[in-house]
Amino acid sequence: MSNTPFRAPAGRDTVRGDLLRLRDLYEESIAAQASAARPPAERVAGRRRTHRHRGIALDDRAVSVRSDVLAVLTSWTGMVADERAVPAPPDARVPSLVGFLEANLDWLLGHPAGADFAGETAELNAALCAVLDREPAPRDREVGTCAVPGCGRVVRATSAGRRPEVRCEAGHMWQARHWLLLGRPPAAVSASSAP
Repeated sequence: MSNTPFRAPAGRDTVRGDLLRLRDLYEESIAAQASAARPPAERVAGRRRTHRHRGIALDDRAVSVRSDVLAVLTSWTGMVADERAVPAPPDARVPSLVGFLEANLDWLLGHPAGADFAGETAELNAALCAVLDREPAPRDREVGTCAVPGCGRVVRATSAGRRPEVRCEAGHMWQARHWLLLGRPPAAVSASSAP
């Protein structure tokens, strides 16, 4: 392990993985939104059984999370297209939006809102995993050395819970909005950056 602070490539790989996983979980969740149990059938005397409700039974939580995924990806795609003056994908389907964001990921992670993008992508992954009744794949990765002056302890990125976190062995922890600061030289990261 080198004595260098967290560098963007490891963060980029994590965010890229989250983005691609988001696309896959979104597609997988199609079945979950229509998997709510059908209402029980009623027996009417002398007649055949009828259902109290007709139509497709939808799982509100799955529909809501899928809607959030589409809205968030559409918003980020719009921001990238506007600020870079590049055309957005011709359709607003999740695979197209993810492809566009992946193609512009380096620019996006260098943007002041890049940490927000990374955080939102991780949160949406956790929400889709909850809809699919599975735990998000826990990750615990050593990402470098603490950038707080005088610390030098190992920094780990973990995502075992609902919210990912980055902290060093001494307890310095960074909120999502500060994660990209960890890719800068140690002098650029002050103790005030670490909450």
